[in-house]
Amino acid sequence: MRKILLCVLVVLLLGGCHPKSHYSDIKSFTTDITGIRSWLKNYTEAVKAADIERILSYESDDISYWPPDQPLFSGKENLRKWFLAYFNYCTPVESFSLVDFDVYGDFAYLTGKYSISGKIKKSGEEFRDNGKFIDFFKRQPESKCTQSIWNSDNRTFDIHSQILDDFSGTWKLDLSKSIYLPGIISSNLEIIQKGNNLNINGINEIKDKEPEKSSFNCTIGSEAQYKLKSGIFTITSTLSSGRQTFTIKETLISEKSGLKQEYSRITIYTLMAKGEILSIISDATLPEEGSQLPKVKTHTEMVYTKL
Repeated sequence: MRKILLCVLVVLLLGGCHPKSHYSDIKSFTTDITGIRSWLKNYTEAVKAADIERILSYESDDISYWPPDQPLFSGKENLRKWFLAYFNYCTPVESFSLVDFDVYGDFAYLTGKYSISGKIKKSGEEFRDNGKFIDFFKRQPESKCTQSIWNSDNRTFDIHSQILDDFSGTWKLDLSKSIYLPGIISSNLEIIQKGNNLNINGINEIKDKEPEKSSFNCTIGSEAQYKLKSGIFTITSTLSSGRQTFTIKETLISEKSGLKQEYSRITIYTLMAKGEILSIISDATLPEEGSQLPKVKTHTEMVYTKL
């Protein structure tokens, strides 16, 4: 998020930075600030083009990000996933003001304030935020960012906390850790994810039956309703407790012989063990035939490992 804000930093550095007292001559200061301006120019061009690989070339191999309300993460591969989720999720318009800048030997820092507004791609919902940041750089031999820290001035909002973690990949059911799966011999899931949009394809091997295939698409943070032959089907999906968990609620209301019946299921998907384990817990309520009979409730817990 805040990274895009550097798009106007070049202009600010040209007119807003002056030599610090530790510089012995203006030539050293000019050399340092020219190197930082060159990094910023290349970086902002890459951001404008949404060129993630080029962005990563300006970061150190051990780059560390300290996002608000999220765990610290390090390394280019994690940063690649982070940027991909960001660009897939929204189209931001950002600006900021520079507070300070300095270079000490092979190290440099930038501090400033940011503001951001934009739209979430899938829903078109507009958002706005503001906050502050600090970046650290090191010559390797060219200047590369090694640490990036920022947080929102609004305690209840940060755009990155609204973006789902990476659930994509192929997953295999661990039967030994799963609960109440009558007849299932094996199960595999393929999850394709773009931002908060998920396509979940599954295949279950069931004893003495043909394989059971399923396909499911949803956008986390949305609600959809469909008119089916069997009734009105509503699906609601929400982020539950952080980027590693989301909840899907399904409701089907049907009418038979003048009698309304409701089927509902709540399923919670949670990533664990640094994204290598997927837990799926589902509770369903099924109507019985006839209004005088009690509803049937089921509970399943499925644990998948990433292949």
